[in-house]
Amino acid sequence: MSTITPLQAMRLTHNVLLKQLITKGRLIGITIIGLLPILLGWVIGRQSDDPLEAGVGFVSYMGLSILIPIVALVFASASLGDTREDGTLVYLWLRPISRLSVSTGAWAASVTIALPLTVIPMTISAILLDAGNSVITATIITSILAVVAYSGLFVTLGLIVKNPVLWGLAYIFIWEAIVASFAKPAAALAVSGYSRAIITGQTNVEFDYLFDPSQSVSILMLIIITIAGIAFSSARLNRLEVP
Repeated sequence: MSTITPLQAMRLTHNVLLKQLITKGRLIGITIIGLLPILLGWVIGRQSDDPLEAGVGFVSYMGLSILIPIVALVFASASLGDTREDGTLVYLWLRPISRLSVSTGAWAASVTIALPLTVIPMTISAILLDAGNSVITATIITSILAVVAYSGLFVTLGLIVKNPVLWGLAYIFIWEAIVASFAKPAAALAVSGYSRAIITGQTNVEFDYLFDPSQSVSILMLIIITIAGIAFSSARLNRLEVP
């Protein structure tokens, strides 16, 4: 059997899983959800007396704390979790490729789908907020970084628990939204805390957050979360037995 390079293995995994992840139901559901921030952005942009602060607050909560993590959860947790359950992983297991290439390809497939489904509606909403170019630019940059980090985290989640969407929603709405609001150590383990710090830092809008790291620290932590997620999913794959 011919040897496959890591890059070829990643591309193979990406292509196989991309076809598995793109379903009509998922795309319709996420597209409908993506229309909500656009509508709200239009409304807020016409009613707010302080469009800059209102715009940054809206993107922070609606985009970085709700839309982006949910979309990333749906696709990233299914990338390896669903394929393990339905036997698709056997196709990849039979080839001489490393588990790291498989996990990286799964992450890349998730990001490929989640990016346009989140960045586009959040960018449109940022434009409709009429808060200035700084908010638009910050929204694009921060949304991309958040999608990348959440996808790395949720790829692993899909391999370690059953019903990963339920566990992921619990993480998003209980841990990040509630626990992290009252406990600083918990906030340091919340992806949204770092993504919000980036957009507030880029726009110079200050909110009274419990956890407020610098932009450089936040970017570094999102990168670390991404790499750690891919590494943990690779380690988990090494311990799995796929029939």
